[in-house]
Amino acid sequence: MCVPALLRERSGHAYELVNRLRERGFGTTSYGTIYPLVTRLARLGLVTKTSRPSADGPARHELGLTEAGETALNEWEVQWHEVTARVAAVLGSPESSRSNRG
Repeated sequence: MCVPALLRERSGHAYELVNRLRERGFGTTSYGTIYPLVTRLARLGLVTKTSRPSADGPARHELGLTEAGETALNEWEVQWHEVTARVAAVLGSPESSRSNRG
């Protein structure tokens, strides 16, 4: 969910996405994790991959969020907020507090 959210902010390369995730606290994220993910998202039609020539070597794939990707991200955000609200309700419930007192 974080990768499409970053692409909603602005398009970029997989390597750039790794750096942006690291800046936001995902320090162990690697290119080897992100590239297969964006490839899968592209196959699903949620992300575009556009080849751009690079002066520093082979062409780079610029990634962007498609309309379908935007729709999916909106749905995932709703689900995320629903789940986190339920978890917060359980963690904050009196029953949960009593069972942790041991």
